[in-house]
This record gives sequence, C-alpha cells and structure tokens, in this order.
Amino acid sequence: MSNNGQRYLGKFKGKYLYMIDSSKYKSLSFIDKRRIHILMISILSLVFIPPFLSDIPNIIDHFIKFDFLIIVIACFLIIRKFKTSRYIGYVTFLLIIIDAFLKSDVLNYVAQIGISYLIIHAFIMVLREAMSLQGDTQNLILVSITGYLIIGLLGGFLAAGLNYMFPESYYHSTGMMLNLYNYIYYSFVTMTTLGYGDIIPINEKAQALALMQVISGQLFLSVIIAINIAKFMQKKV
Repeated sequence: MSNNGQRYLGKFKGKYLYMIDSSKYKSLSFIDKRRIHILMISILSLVFIPPFLSDIPNIIDHFIKFDFLIIVIACFLIIRKFKTSRYIGYVTFLLIIIDAFLKSDVLNYVAQIGISYLIIHAFIMVLREAMSLQGDTQNLILVSITGYLIIGLLGGFLAAGLNYMFPESYYHSTGMMLNLYNYIYYSFVTMTTLGYGDIIPINEKAQALALMQVISGQLFLSVIIAINIAKFMQKKV
C-alpha cells in the first residue's frame, strides 16, 4: 500500500471499515478541522444568498444544489466513523447530483430527508463533544450558533415536505407559490417568534409543526445558554 493511498482500519460493530486518515494530508486535515465552520457557513449562505439570485432562476437552483452538497460533505466529515450514516451520506450526495439533472420533486424531497438526518447526527456528535469536559468554550459557542441554524433549516425542510404531502397546508398573503427558500424563511421567522404573518399555516398539521418550531427554538436557546454559563463558570473554577 503506497503512502499516498495509506488508510487505517477502524472497527465498527465487529466489521473493519476503511477510512482516510486526514492527518496525513494537509488539505484534508485543514478541511477536517474546520468542518463545523464549513457547516455553519454553508447554512448561512443558504439562508442569505438565494434572494439576491432570484432574478436568475437557473443560477439559484444550481446554487442551492451546490450548497446542499457542501452541507452533506461537512456532515460527512463529522459522522464518517458511523457506517449507516456514511452510506446515507453517499446516497444523499448522489441524489443531489442526479436531481440537478432530472429536476425531480421526489428526488429533491428524498435528498432533503437525507440532509436532515445527516445534520441532526452531525449536530448531536459535535454538541456531545463540546459539552464534555474536554470541549472548549469557543467550540461550544460555534456549535450553539450552528445548532440554532440547523433547527431553522430542518423546520424549513419539514414545512416543505408537509406541504408536498398535504398540498395547500400553507398560504402566502399575496397568493404566490411557495418554494423551498420561502419555507426556510418561514421556519426562522416562526422559530424566533417574530411571526410576520405573510406565510400562514392553514391546517392543523401545519399549525402543530409551527408550535414545534417555536418550542424547539426557544428550548434550544434556554438550554444552550445554561450550558454556556456552566462551562464559563467551570473555567473560572
């Protein structure tokens, strides 16, 4: 086995899994160490950039697909030691690429389910590390911001999926057709309890999801603030 292709064996549930040792490659090591930063920036870019590309439909669609790929890669770097999650990462990556050419609603929503699973697993892994005695305060703050963004993004995916399964679950005050970005926007506005009222949950399922988004957002803030304070006091002691 050559030095450039050297791999190490890790054992998972009694089976050996091949994984690239990123510490042997400077570029991979650089990306691996900043995987949380990449995840946070990719979610922020998905939230803030699309409105400025709205006049170019083809560009905005390709940008969202590309951003999805970056999110999947960042999550993959975090959860790659887990066989099931790694395979889900492979499948989700391929679905996003195939959907870029076929433009299928079904593929798009299945890919969103895959992304949702990956970012939830990645967030749990990183939060667990940050909350441990070895986790530093700076990392916990980074994870806190990323976690809040993840909740908003997941809410958008869930709202879009709900409207796909149950059409006309949401209504825009102008009567316009809603796209994925509109649902992500609605999710963050709902989660922060801002509630502009431009996008309205019509049926009980959509209203229940709205309540879940509000509770999740506020509960996360309460818990994460308490954890940050506890970590800060721990450092002082």
